[in-house]
Amino acid sequence: MVRFFLHLRDGTELIEDPDGSELPDLNAARAEARDAARDIMAGMVRAGELLDGQQIEIRDAAGALLDVVRLKDVLRLT
Repeated sequence: MVRFFLHLRDGTELIEDPDGSELPDLNAARAEARDAARDIMAGMVRAGELLDGQQIEIRDAAGALLDVVRLKDVLRLT
């Protein structure tokens, strides 16, 4: 298991994941980031906030950026 950190970037603001998650691999971290993105978007919709470029940065324990999941990319429209 590897520890991945899913930080939320909203423009210049970075909300860090202080604890991270133990996951088997990067694909599992991507799935976790997509689930988190959907949860975050649901809260934003309820609050009437604008979805505008927010993203989740997947980082390893050393802080290296491994991937980015943009919130708008997990939104499914007809």
